[in-house]
Amino acid sequence: MGTSLLTTLAVAPDGAMARALRPGTPQGFRRRQSLPRPVQLSRDPSESQVQEVLQAVYRQLLNRVPFAAERLSDAESQLRDGQLSVAGFVAQIAGGELFQKRLQRMAPLRAASAAYLALLGRAAMPAEVSRFLAIRATAGQQAAVAELVDGGEYATAFGQDTVPYLRGLATEDGVPLATVNRTAALYGGNAGLTPSLRDAI
Repeated sequence: MGTSLLTTLAVAPDGAMARALRPGTPQGFRRRQSLPRPVQLSRDPSESQVQEVLQAVYRQLLNRVPFAAERLSDAESQLRDGQLSVAGFVAQIAGGELFQKRLQRMAPLRAASAAYLALLGRAAMPAEVSRFLAIRATAGQQAAVAELVDGGEYATAFGQDTVPYLRGLATEDGVPLATVNRTAALYGGNAGLTPSLRDAI
């Protein structure tokens, strides 16, 4: 990050988020066709469906399927046996070491953007970014992430059995067009929804 950018952020801390949500070309509608279909776990899933759900969760949160030694085998078994819902499995991965380290390696605004994209499927609005960073600073990153997974929006959007997916390219009540465009700008076609530093600030 250059000196001029650091100076700009120091002088106008809200400027970065304002620029991030500035209306632009409505890219969201063009990018919908590149999105994968939502993945849902049925009541009596086959092993192939369980594997599809596991891979979808890992890719959504980590941008990859982890190595065997990195996987949360106990949580996977609980999901397979019906002791853990998809939402519960997502919470385990989100609170786990791999996802937490992924966010810790990012600049703060980028981390907030990545958390919202991965867990709620849309870009964060400025007040939400501020709240995420405030909770992260006072209660820790795990608490900031847990608030997203445990919140009402997650439950309404994905319920207990659907893997989080990019839904911010569709217009919804209460979601401004700027957020749709912002989501499209952050989404580069990758399953893990890793925003670039340029787009996150």
